[in-house]
Amino acid sequence: MTYRIQSLKISDSDFTVIDSTEKPDFLKDLSKINLFIGENNSGKSRLLRNILSHEIAWIPFVLTPQEWNETAEKIHKEITTYFNEIQWKPDPEFGAKFDSLRKIEYYSKSGKFSIKYNEFLEYIKKSFVNNITSSTSTNVNFTQIGDVIMKIISENTKIFGEGFEKTLEEPVSKKIYIPILRGLLPINFVPQSQTDFDQQDVYRSRIAKDYFQGKVDGFEIFTGLDVFQQFKKFRLGLSQDGKKLDEYQKFLSKNFFENKTVLLIPHEETQTIFIKIGDEKDREIYNLGDGLQTIIIITLQLFLNRDENLLVFIEEPEKMLHPGLQRKLIETLLDEPGFDNFQYFITTHSNHFLDISLDFTRISIYSVRKKLDSGKSDSKDPKFLVQPLLNGDPSSLELLGVRNSSVFLSNCTVWVEGITDRKYFRKFLEMYKNKEGEKFAYKEDLHYSFVEYGGSNITHWSFLEEEKCPINVERLCGKLFLIADNPGDSEKKQRRHAQLKTKLGEKRFVELRSREVENLLSPKVIKDILKNYDESGIQNFEHEDYADNPLGEFLENLFNALIPKKRIGSYSDGKTISDKGKFCEYAIKNIKTWDDLTKESQEITELIAAFIKENNN
Repeated sequence: MTYRIQSLKISDSDFTVIDSTEKPDFLKDLSKINLFIGENNSGKSRLLRNILSHEIAWIPFVLTPQEWNETAEKIHKEITTYFNEIQWKPDPEFGAKFDSLRKIEYYSKSGKFSIKYNEFLEYIKKSFVNNITSSTSTNVNFTQIGDVIMKIISENTKIFGEGFEKTLEEPVSKKIYIPILRGLLPINFVPQSQTDFDQQDVYRSRIAKDYFQGKVDGFEIFTGLDVFQQFKKFRLGLSQDGKKLDEYQKFLSKNFFENKTVLLIPHEETQTIFIKIGDEKDREIYNLGDGLQTIIIITLQLFLNRDENLLVFIEEPEKMLHPGLQRKLIETLLDEPGFDNFQYFITTHSNHFLDISLDFTRISIYSVRKKLDSGKSDSKDPKFLVQPLLNGDPSSLELLGVRNSSVFLSNCTVWVEGITDRKYFRKFLEMYKNKEGEKFAYKEDLHYSFVEYGGSNITHWSFLEEEKCPINVERLCGKLFLIADNPGDSEKKQRRHAQLKTKLGEKRFVELRSREVENLLSPKVIKDILKNYDESGIQNFEHEDYADNPLGEFLENLFNALIPKKRIGSYSDGKTISDKGKFCEYAIKNIKTWDDLTKESQEITELIAAFIKENNN
């Protein structure tokens, strides 16, 4: 029978659970592993210790609150129908007993399911099966009534299988807390006995005093400082569990050392644990890396409590662990035989744990954030918000301060329609960087990257969802800024742009006021471009003269008579520039300062720069 806490009440009134309006003090949908993430000083550890130090009711895995509530309602309806058929009215105590069973919040401290259920069944046996006289009737076959009620209950609870009977057994659970303050090496102390050592666990005594005001009767604080004494007892055969050290070494070998032989040797003279891995020479454990100490501290007590009902509270288990070991640790916590009835509550700053959560369904993630009430007081008590997050929610990485560049991906992307758009906006940003100097020192392909989406191909991406299975843009590149050409009179493009603006917001979507990117070029730059075609006959014109018109057509009409053999534009292909690549090459050569840009191109570039800054701070 597998047990799991499915919901629990947070007794600290400073915590509020978001998305739980009916019970803002209840954490719901708990899993085997529950991760609490957030910034430093966000309240994660305080929440963990609050859960740890209060009584928690175990709930069998086979049952959910909704399943029981629906079943109880069905039982109540059938029993009521039966009473009406035999025209018998039970005494008020029966109704009160049954109502308490129907309405029970069996995951709370005051209403444990197994106790209430047992009380109800005992009442039926005493009141009906044993023929105790009812105050409302003297001519009733109580044994028959009791048998019928028991049959109704039995029939309706069959859906839970044989495991349902286990709900009548309140499991004895043990709680272990593994704090941040932990290690295997005693500090300036050589114990003479286990009792002596217990009194000198400076980590444990300090944690008990500071975190729990000395009230630690309901759980064990394990810091790792007594591991040497435990191994010594095991090795010398002074414990009934003497064989457990050999078994634990095999456990470490299988889960963390690729089946290489692992030997743990307590060295009496130095009070130090030596470790031998495979064919390597045995060495002091502190000479083999702090990660090994972390693995032993976290897993030893779990291993020694195999097949028990155990609640495990761990502060930042990733401390000192390589990402590969972090994955192995999570896999071990989930799947190790004998750990079936373990449930874990973990604070973490590890994005690797979040990555691992995508591979398993038995991990829940909760964000914890601190919030100060508005007002002028400078001595406010903070409040804390707890919010369930979907596995893979990008906001969970933001809470940990993780950016794409953490894994050498750009932190954000700028989406443009095509290759010349990319070249133009790259040049505009270069002019902006030259103007701003050190104020804008962001690098392409580190802090940001360009993406060419190919015009109408934008419909294939998830932020429009015009396809049944669109490409998930958030998984591909994270935060993006999108630039689109002016839609003109096209109703289809106008609808598409309206969708993009709604989805991305004004800070992440720009629609050109000018017709297309070439129309953003200033008259000065265009005149310099035209010199590459013909140095004579350049007339004056303003940006407004061509901003909304096909640039190729505008230039042909303007210069056709002067340079008939060297046309720049064409009436085909939307009357735009015929050789965009060559035209772009000339343009980039002649954009030399920020003042060479039009007002619109400057405004768009500033929006792009603000977006890059926001996603790289």
